[in-house]
Amino acid sequence: MTLRQTLDLVTPLLRRASGRMWDAIRTPESYREWLYICHDLVRATAPLLSEALAESVRLGDDLLVRYFTEQLAEEFGHDRWVADDLIAAGAEPELLTGRVPAPAAARLAGAQYYWIRHAHPVALLGHIAVLEWLPPRADLAADLVRRTGLPAEAFTTLARHAELDAAHGRLLDELLAAHPLAHRHLRLVTTSALTTAHGLVELMTDLAASLPAPRPPAQGGRDESIPPGPAGLRHPVRHR
Repeated sequence: MTLRQTLDLVTPLLRRASGRMWDAIRTPESYREWLYICHDLVRATAPLLSEALAESVRLGDDLLVRYFTEQLAEEFGHDRWVADDLIAAGAEPELLTGRVPAPAAARLAGAQYYWIRHAHPVALLGHIAVLEWLPPRADLAADLVRRTGLPAEAFTTLARHAELDAAHGRLLDELLAAHPLAHRHLRLVTTSALTTAHGLVELMTDLAASLPAPRPPAQGGRDESIPPGPAGLRHPVRHR
């Protein structure tokens, strides 16, 4: 079974958890809570890539060295985007350094560090696949602007990643085509991907449960602020 086929199995879980979470985000306060969680995840990305790059150099894996070098350049500074979104959403940026990061986010990053250091840096490809092959809906930022009343400047991270993640996903496809995985490495990458997928479901479920329940629609009609179908993740992973 390929990595994409494996992710197809968990995509419905991700879509349901994502849909519940975005349906619950209807106020500036609830959106800021999502940004805090997002920052917990995003600020770990560049350090993870740096660690994977260093291990790839040590192992002499030139394809992984080139890939992680390019990805590190692409991902550097994205935590600043989230911090800027928080400011635009009315939060104090100092709160980012004073809060305790979400335990689920720490578990996600910690698993990757372990596999990179004690198994093989190729493990990080599974983590990246979940994040890049399932980008946000292109219209999600505009929908949240309408729903929360916040300015568009508070949704830069979402808007940019809706476009960037699709491009990064294609780069990962190219790497996997040029870097056939040995059976043990495929098992490692698959384990990494499934761990990240289930960790994201946990994060999104916990956040949705912590937010006030959405108000019911006005009598006689559905709530027009909720887009039809699951929100947040665009489509299931498709085979190529």
